Amino acid sequence: MPPELKPSRDQRQALHRWNRYVLGESYIKEVNRRHPKSKEEKKRQSNTFDLVTTVHESEQTYLKPDIQPEHRFEVTLEPDEFTEEKYQLFGNYQRHVHHEGANDISRGGFKRFLCATPLHRHDFDGKKLGSFHQMYRLDGRLIAMSVLDLLPHAVSGVYFIYHSDFESWSFGKLSALREAALAIEQGYDLYYMGYFIWSCKKMRYKGDYKPQTVLDYDTLDWDVMDNDMRQLMDKRKWVSMSRERKIQATLQAPPASEKEGRQDSDEEKIAADVYGVELGNPITAMNAGLSLLEMRMPGVMELEQLEEEVDLDEMKITLGRGTVHEMQDLASWSSGSITDPTSLKSLMGELAACIGPNLARDVVVDLSR
Repeated sequence: MPPELKPSRDQRQALHRWNRYVLGESYIKEVNRRHPKSKEEKKRQSNTFDLVTTVHESEQTYLKPDIQPEHRFEVTLEPDEFTEEKYQLFGNYQRHVHHEGANDISRGGFKRFLCATPLHRHDFDGKKLGSFHQMYRLDGRLIAMSVLDLLPHAVSGVYFIYHSDFESWSFGKLSALREAALAIEQGYDLYYMGYFIWSCKKMRYKGDYKPQTVLDYDTLDWDVMDNDMRQLMDKRKWVSMSRERKIQATLQAPPASEKEGRQDSDEEKIAADVYGVELGNPITAMNAGLSLLEMRMPGVMELEQLEEEVDLDEMKITLGRGTVHEMQDLASWSSGSITDPTSLKSLMGELAACIGPNLARDVVVDLSR
């Protein structure tokens, strides 16, 4: 999601409602009395919505120092380390939202799931990088927590939990808006909301934030999620807009014979061919003896692209003796078939197709293990 987020009316209302609850009517009236806004400022606020300003409106750090709000609300960014306070919040959330039992919730599971990731925390080019917990405290009590990966170009929302006492306050909307605001304030290019599974009802909310783009795993291009894409997601198990463009180009091409017209079933046949065996069912394809390169799975380079962008002959291996060889140095290399799943050439091709051309040129595969 690009930083030019345009919150919808209900998203803005959720933020305003929370701010009014935290500040209280007495604080708001007193601020208006002591610090009245100019006509120009009132006009500007009525015509535009400033996400960053509104997000911070009820935070203690941003309030008028001489007027006390109804509640003390603080949001801090902290290391993703385990604390008992965080774990108790996690347990409450898992029980009330995901309906997990006591045996399904453990400190070890919480640590593995949401704490101490391998990402190293540090500052770079004026931005924080690494894994963090964004802590929401009301009157000193931890009421919600975002789990964030701060990457060089994006704020990535990993998980969000809140206490059941505050389930009526639309904290899902509040957290998404706050994380988008963090991306804007700190100069990140994108706010990444994570995987988007259209058929999962619990993930449908991610489609409510606009403008939004979706990553095409084939081309690594970002496509705008519009009504056309939504209709395709209702229709297919997974969607690649680059493959959809291939389908449309084929449909618009003249038929092989002038006597033949396009049939209604042609699009389904072409889609099945473009998307692969049974629209990308890898288990069925693998049982049929197909190579990974023939399955047309999302995120895996197709054979034609692989042959164009990766020189498999120059991929490197080591036999564990401190020496590195290119694949073309092996006597049996030239006799193997890239589409034979049992051959070394096919295995190296599948590896390159999965990790991409840049990494394939640098990786050294250890065959001694």
